[in-house]
Amino acid sequence: MISRRRFLQSTLTAALVPLLPRVSFGTTLKVRQDWGTFRTTPMFQVYLNAVSRMKANTNSADPSSWAYWVNVHKNFCPHSVAYFLAWHRGFLFRFEAQLRKAAANTALTIPYWDYYTTPQMPMEFTDPTSPLYIANRAGTDVTNALSLNPFADTVINFQRGLTDAFEPTLESLPHNPVHNLIGGAMGSVTISPRDPIFWVHHGNIDRLWTAWCHAGNGRTMPPRTDPYWSGSFNYGPAVATMARTWAISETGLGYQYDNEIMPTTLPPPPPPAQPAAVTLQALSSPVPGALAMSLGGGQDLALNERSVSIVVPLTQADRNQVRSLLLKQAARKVQAQADNSLRIVLTGVRLTGLGKQAGYFYKIYINLPAQPGVSQPETTYLLGTLGAFEITGKLNHLAMKGMAMSTASDGVQLVYPATDALAQIAPANLDKLIISFIRVNGSKPVKKGTVITVKEFRVETSGTAS
Repeated sequence: MISRRRFLQSTLTAALVPLLPRVSFGTTLKVRQDWGTFRTTPMFQVYLNAVSRMKANTNSADPSSWAYWVNVHKNFCPHSVAYFLAWHRGFLFRFEAQLRKAAANTALTIPYWDYYTTPQMPMEFTDPTSPLYIANRAGTDVTNALSLNPFADTVINFQRGLTDAFEPTLESLPHNPVHNLIGGAMGSVTISPRDPIFWVHHGNIDRLWTAWCHAGNGRTMPPRTDPYWSGSFNYGPAVATMARTWAISETGLGYQYDNEIMPTTLPPPPPPAQPAAVTLQALSSPVPGALAMSLGGGQDLALNERSVSIVVPLTQADRNQVRSLLLKQAARKVQAQADNSLRIVLTGVRLTGLGKQAGYFYKIYINLPAQPGVSQPETTYLLGTLGAFEITGKLNHLAMKGMAMSTASDGVQLVYPATDALAQIAPANLDKLIISFIRVNGSKPVKKGTVITVKEFRVETSGTAS
C-alpha cells in the first residue's frame, strides 16, 4: 500500500504540498526547510545569531568555532573517492549540533538552497552587513552548474566504481560546478566551509541524495554492511566519529526535508560555445608489454576564456584497439563495473593566480558534434568537469596522504574514463577522437587570461577491457 505522504509526493508538485512529518523510532523527525521558507520563520534570526557566535569564537580547536569545521573539511573530507555523500551528511549533522548549542535552541536545523528552483544566491548571503556574507565571491548565479544527469532513469547504482552511479554523477554536476561558479573560498576544497553558502549548498546536495533514494524504480543503495562504508568518518579530535548505520538513510539521524522530490526541469541553458580546434600528433607509439599506451595528445596546454577542442588522429592500429574496446563494452548484457580502459589523462595540472579565483569551469566532452542534442543529448558526450575545485580537491586528497610537497610544483594528475561515453555514441568513423574543453562561466564578466595549465594531455588505453 502506498502511504499518503508518498502518494502526495509522487502526484503533486513540491511547491503545493508540505512534507508530512514522519516518525522514526517513536520520535517526530525534524524538518530541514528550503531557504525561501526558512528565512520567513523565527528560526532565521536564531540561525544568524548562531552563525555570528561561532564566527566570533577564535579558538579553532573548539568545535563551537567556525574555524574548527573549516579545518575538519580540509583534513578529513573525501572528494572524488568513496562515500563522499555519506561523509558530508555526517559533517552537516555534527555541525548542526554545534549550531544548536550556539543558538541555545534544540529545534534549529540547517536549511538548504534549492538552486534548481532559484539558481540566484539568496540575497541574505550578499548583504555585507550580514554574518552570511563573505567577500571575494566570483559569482552568485549557478544556473550553468545545474544538470539533470544524476536523476536520469538509467542512474540506478549508487557507488563510484559502478556504471550509472549516482554519487560520482552528482559530485561532478551540480556539486563541483556550484563551488566553481561561486568561487572565492568556495572554489577551494581546503577553505570552502568559510563561506556560509557552503552549508546550505551541502544541505541541498544531501536533500538530492534523499530524493534519489525515495524515487525508487530500481535505484539501489549498498547495504550498511557493504565495504563501501568501511572508510573513516572522522570529524576531528573534539567530535565523536559517526557510526556507519546511518549512511544510507537520513531518518536514522532524526531529520527529513520539506521537499524530497528529484528535480525534473532546468532553467534554459545557453548553447555550448563552438570550440576552436587544435590538431596534436601522437606522443608515443605502443610499447610491447606496457600497461597503457598513448593514442595521442600534446604538451603545455593552457586553458583560458575560450573553449578548445583537441583533435587526436588515430592510426589503423589505434582504431582497431578502440573498436575492440567498444565491441566488448557493447557485448556486456549487465554492466556492473565501470570501464576505464579508454581514458583522458591530464598530468601536471596547475591553477594560475587568475584560476584560483574560480568563477568558471570546463565541461570535458569526447566527440562533441557541432550541434549536440540533434541525435543524442549533449550529456551523452560528457566525461566530467574541470575547475579550481577539482584541482584543489586532488591537491587536498594528496595532502591528506602526506604527498603535498611533491605536487606543489609538479601539479596533479586527473583522469577521465571515456569508454562508456564513446560506446554510447558508437561513432561509425574512428579516424580521430576529439576532446573538447568547453568553458562555462558564472554570472560576472569573464576575466581574460590563462586559468589552468596542463603539462601533458593524452588519450590512452590500458588494453584491459574484458
